Amino acid sequence: MENIKNSISIITICYNCRHDLEKTIQSVIAQQYPAKEYIVVDGGSTDGTSEILAKYQSDIKVCISEPDNGIYDALNKGIRQATGEWILCLNAGDVFYADNVLKTIFANSIPEEKTFIYSDFELVHDNQTSDIRACDRKKGDVHHQNAIYRRKLHQQYGYYIVTHPYIVSDLLFFLAVPEDQFLKTQQIIARVKDGGIACGLWAAEQAWAAKVIYGMETIPSIFIRDIRQRFGLWRQRMKVRIMSVITNKKS
Repeated sequence: MENIKNSISIITICYNCRHDLEKTIQSVIAQQYPAKEYIVVDGGSTDGTSEILAKYQSDIKVCISEPDNGIYDALNKGIRQATGEWILCLNAGDVFYADNVLKTIFANSIPEEKTFIYSDFELVHDNQTSDIRACDRKKGDVHHQNAIYRRKLHQQYGYYIVTHPYIVSDLLFFLAVPEDQFLKTQQIIARVKDGGIACGLWAAEQAWAAKVIYGMETIPSIFIRDIRQRFGLWRQRMKVRIMSVITNKKS
């Protein structure tokens, strides 16, 4: 696929999430875009994920199933197998916003100087409600499920940093790419499942620190945001406890 214009490698990493993985695979298969290849990197799951991978083996170009050193090690494994001009990392549990996302995005000519395409995304909560989350490169708000970028960027900026317990390597990589190379599309790329390690307070604090490094945030501003988020989490926990007490009394 290396010589095909606007070919894309879609990479999914997973570990013990067979049900979420299947809907992601089905979403990739449904994309009405022929110049795509699909790569799945499984961290050696023990929950029957191998059965799902076998079921869709004809639709997966590369399948790796072995222990890894975390999220970014798994992503790097997939990237090294990719041959597409563009890369999209779509986690298990996340799906394309529509079946024609790639067809719509690549229907128009992408200027050669633009190396990074991104969009807003739909965040889907556990209760199946959802809302659209705005993204803006100027504010450092870009996430890999709604990012399509040229594979050659890894030749220039390297692969994702694999360091524990930090989980902000994708943002550091994205922010290293000059802002004028970004192109925002109105076509929403993905529906993203809420929850997971990247949605926690620790991940948010790392992202804020990265934005301080790149001059997008100040230390006082992230201190205030940190206090607000911690208070919000405390308030949620207290609400759950109160509701639990009320429920127990009624029973």
